[in-house]
Amino acid sequence: MFGRPLPARISATTAAETAIRAAIVSGELAPGERLPPERELAERFGISRLTLRAALATLAAAGLISVRHGSGYTVCDVRMTGGADLLSDLLGQATAPRDQAAAAADLLRLRRHLAAAVLEAIAEHPPGAAARRALALAVDRFAAAVETGAEDAILEADLGVVGALLDATGSMILRVCLNPIVAVLRESAPLRAAMYAEPATNLAGWRALAAWVEHPRPASIGPLVAVLAERDQITLDRLRRARK
Repeated sequence: MFGRPLPARISATTAAETAIRAAIVSGELAPGERLPPERELAERFGISRLTLRAALATLAAAGLISVRHGSGYTVCDVRMTGGADLLSDLLGQATAPRDQAAAAADLLRLRRHLAAAVLEAIAEHPPGAAARRALALAVDRFAAAVETGAEDAILEADLGVVGALLDATGSMILRVCLNPIVAVLRESAPLRAAMYAEPATNLAGWRALAAWVEHPRPASIGPLVAVLAERDQITLDRLRRARK
């Protein structure tokens, strides 16, 4: 519940920010609602006003609250002001199985659109030999991780392939846009388990994509994204079965 004493495992600033953020994303604090005065809120959390102000400043910078001198802090409508950094919070707020599946489906849909943009960028500006070698090496590291069977190693190697693919585009914008999705994958154990249930198929997909990057053809982008859509559906089916 909003306003409970904060856990001691993380910094007080981060804990306060996380607690208020969760209350806003869940709707416990509604858009337009005023936060309690600083003194009262600091007492509820058991922290100093200076620490509280640091947390509130971070939330204001993220578009979750607004501040007006003399009027205090007001909750923003995050549908209008929130950024992609809320993806993990939104997925975490989905507790009912139907809501969890819908949130995961939206996240994977977003990833497919970004994947299509990455492939289009590569087709328009084919990467050089160094970028192609880096991608091939990343795929080899993923293959080695698959051999270990360790989920954490598979995740990190998979993200390494994603990073090499994004580097091949030369686009900082595409790389930054994918970061929030990467953060969700790191934090959502059920989604990771569903995505890497059969890592050999993930490896086959990466090898096929690395081969395409050697000779990128725009006409192949649609079929590649269609394959990703099929894999996403398998992931969602696994999630639904796991939560029954």
